[in-house]
Amino acid sequence: MSNFKLKPLLTLGFIFIFLTTLRLLWVAYHYPPKQPLAHDGVLDLQDYDLSNDQTITLNGEWAFIPNTFISPDLTNGNVSNMEKTLLRVPFEGEKNVTYQFGTYRLRILLDGNQGDVRTFGIRLPSAKTASALFINGRLKARSGTVADNPHEHKGEDIPSTVFFSTDQQEIDIILHISNFDTPESTTINKTITFGMAEAIIKEESFIKNLITMIVVVLILHSIYSLLIYFFIYRHKMLLFFTVGFLFPAIDEVLIYDKGMLSWLHLDYDWSMKLGNLIYLGSSFFFVQLMRMLLEKHRNDQCFRWFTILYGLCALTIIALPTEYLVPANALFFIVYFLSFITILFLALKEYFHHHKESFFLAFVTLSTTSGIIWGLIKVLAKMEIPFYPFDYIFAFLGFAIFWFKQYHKKNKQAAELVHELQKADTLKDEFLKNSSKKLRTPLNEMIIMAQTIYDGKRTEFAKQDKDDLKYLINMGRSMSFMLADLLDYTRLKERTIQINPQSTNIHGSVSGVFDMLRFISEGKQVQMISTIPSSFPNVYVDENRLIQILFNLLHNAIKYTHAGKIVIDADVRDNMAVIHVQDSGQGMDEETQKRILAPYEQGEPYDTGLGLGLNVCKQLIELHGGTLQVESVLRKGSDFFFTLPLAKKENVANMAIQSMDINESAAAVDGSMRKRQNHMADSKKHYILVVDDDPVTLKVISNLFPANKYDVLTVISGKEALDMLDKVEWDLIIIDAIMPHISGYELTRLIREKYSALELPILLLPARNDPEDVYTAFSLGANDYVTKPIHSLELKSRVRALIDFKDSANERLYMEAAWLQAQIQPHFLFNTLNTIASLSEIDSERMINLLNTFGEYLRGSFNAENLKRLVPLNHELELVRSYLYIQKERFGDRLQIKWEVDENEVFEVPPLSIQPLVENAVRHGVMKRIRGGTVEIRIENHPTFTTIAVADDGVGISKELMSRILNEKTKIGSGIGLINTNRRLKRIYGHGLEITSSVNHGTEVKFNVPKLE
Repeated sequence: MSNFKLKPLLTLGFIFIFLTTLRLLWVAYHYPPKQPLAHDGVLDLQDYDLSNDQTITLNGEWAFIPNTFISPDLTNGNVSNMEKTLLRVPFEGEKNVTYQFGTYRLRILLDGNQGDVRTFGIRLPSAKTASALFINGRLKARSGTVADNPHEHKGEDIPSTVFFSTDQQEIDIILHISNFDTPESTTINKTITFGMAEAIIKEESFIKNLITMIVVVLILHSIYSLLIYFFIYRHKMLLFFTVGFLFPAIDEVLIYDKGMLSWLHLDYDWSMKLGNLIYLGSSFFFVQLMRMLLEKHRNDQCFRWFTILYGLCALTIIALPTEYLVPANALFFIVYFLSFITILFLALKEYFHHHKESFFLAFVTLSTTSGIIWGLIKVLAKMEIPFYPFDYIFAFLGFAIFWFKQYHKKNKQAAELVHELQKADTLKDEFLKNSSKKLRTPLNEMIIMAQTIYDGKRTEFAKQDKDDLKYLINMGRSMSFMLADLLDYTRLKERTIQINPQSTNIHGSVSGVFDMLRFISEGKQVQMISTIPSSFPNVYVDENRLIQILFNLLHNAIKYTHAGKIVIDADVRDNMAVIHVQDSGQGMDEETQKRILAPYEQGEPYDTGLGLGLNVCKQLIELHGGTLQVESVLRKGSDFFFTLPLAKKENVANMAIQSMDINESAAAVDGSMRKRQNHMADSKKHYILVVDDDPVTLKVISNLFPANKYDVLTVISGKEALDMLDKVEWDLIIIDAIMPHISGYELTRLIREKYSALELPILLLPARNDPEDVYTAFSLGANDYVTKPIHSLELKSRVRALIDFKDSANERLYMEAAWLQAQIQPHFLFNTLNTIASLSEIDSERMINLLNTFGEYLRGSFNAENLKRLVPLNHELELVRSYLYIQKERFGDRLQIKWEVDENEVFEVPPLSIQPLVENAVRHGVMKRIRGGTVEIRIENHPTFTTIAVADDGVGISKELMSRILNEKTKIGSGIGLINTNRRLKRIYGHGLEITSSVNHGTEVKFNVPKLE
């Protein structure tokens, strides 16, 4: 046998030994001390000390007068003349007693002084089957009706405890017994207990308390099982629990006090049958309970057989005469024992199949079986063992551990199931999201491509084709909105949408939504007007959902309004804001109005939409505690109006106070602008302007950026932001998309009129991540966006990226200037200095002029103006003239210069854009010829652009070299002048250098500078 199977068997064996040992210790503890035995009908206690703590048994030889009920008043002499025999109590079967009635008598001799009054007690067990107890001639207890014939006899078999006081030194006990009900005749098979009244009470109280405790626990388990069945979980197993706990409780109560059956007015036969049925029911429901708990074996054939056997036993108890019922109990015990042992085997078998909690069912069964076995031992050995509670305690313990294990297992399974459900729910949501994305992504790409073609100038369309393309774009955008509505409707139906209401300015929300919807209303003669004043009270709503509601309602109004006005108005009624969206469109009839807010309902029979937008609005409004209604007149327009709760006054007051703080802070910062500008060149701080009408958001964003690295200025309106725009060279502007008066979208557009995306990055904060929000943000010039509510890590990361982007662009400009400055070759300096030295001996005046011109050239090359994006034309030409003067002094007549430049031309060119071309013409063009040549600088004026050309009649450029000369991946020589200049011109103007050349005839390099409109 494997260790896996051996270990639990050894454990159960150890438990059984432990239970048996505990039972033996319990018996030993309650075993009566050494005491005198009754002899010849007399119990001599004259030399025995009766204490108040311990009782004794009246075991021994009692005098029995058969077939006679002696009078309690008879003296000893009268009794001694009667025929009597001696019977041992409890009866041990040493004689064949067939008497059906008679009298037991015992005389107890006490120690002590005559006249001392003492109180004693006697506990008489049930006697078969009627009895009457007399003490010192007085009737003290009666069970049934004692008679000398079966007609008058009435058995009850009820135990009793009596107390009496006496000052005598002898107690005369007479017990009348009759039994016409069972074959056990008149023998007494149980111990009669005697002692001081206090000792009897103490012993009975101990037993009563133990039984009460167990019975209460059993009944409580029964009650809460029944309550669970009725109010929580209707499963028949709970009914088995209810009855399975109730029957043992009743059985223990009846064992302790059979007198409780007296209210049923049953005779001895049916009282005995009822007791047997209750014990049988306890065993049967225990078996059924265990069957329900053994998941793998609950349908085994053996349980069907046990059900049949228990049913036959019940019928036997009911039908069998009482005289045969006592012997039949042995057969009943076999059924009990076999069923319990089978359960023990099945529990172990299930345990071996990796159901570890089934071991505790085996433990419960073992405890219960131990109780049955000891019950049999008590009957066969005729032992009187006090009530033993530990079988129940260990059974409860086993059940408790089993249920805990089951709970842990079910809880784990439930957790796994919840995880699986959550995973499935997540997969479902992901499926919807992915499906939406997979549909919306190609759809948006189609829209973008179509919009690009529509906006492009490369292709000419007929007006009809262009209108069709515009219709295609609008239809694609409508499909994108439908996908968003479908996803929101699904989430609303599943109640997975959560709202975060807060005090919100509806005036700003309307302005932002107007800016988002302008691209939809293009081509329609529709005017969107808001009459909501900026002073309108704030509403308590989730700003994100408010934008969605307004967007859907306005989009619906635009859809059904081909020309006219769409007006948004608001008023206050009953502490609720009532917002109206009125259009002058086609309107609806009454029937359509009744169903238009239902899901999948459309205003027109052949509408291409899903009919979910208005229903989504309705559900979102109801989540905020408002309502959505519609009033419409056919061919005159519709009015969709909804209610939202107003924000609490204390919230609005707090925001006002915070706004005042922000304004004061802005004023203080504005006063220090001049100081900032003076130190910006030496400061490593980055300057951020934050624009938001919510003071809390401004405070949160300000606190995100440490003061030693960032200087953050906050303003609460677009107007203030425009005023601050030119006061500092900002590294970044963070703008809330939804603001009153000037929305964030409009502010972005205004800033882009003055600054490019490279010069001043803008981070927009829209309330939603929907395509229309993102499209509007980027189309108006935002560099990036972060959706509200703001995630600090995301915002800081994106701010850092945008600032780094601007810094990198600035660094690139510095690097380009450094590269251009590096083009002053060492040999050029050396040759120039040699020329100056030579002239010092020949012509000092020319030397001085050359020296001054060389100084001007160096100053022009390293001038800080060269770090700018554009410089005046004269600045660049002065550098060229200085360079050519130096070269002319070196080469003399070999170098001829021709200028075709209008001195009155005023425009800007990139720094160091002409000088590299002239240097290239001198070094690689005319000076490659022995005879030299001519360099021509020419500026030609055209209507929309100006051409700057540098031509020479030098050696020219071969075709092979022409193909590689502007290729940035190909290095030609050591100079980078042409490549660098070409790249900068492309970045600024969108086009670079144009080179034409012919070998041995010369080269011309030119570029165009667009004129400003």
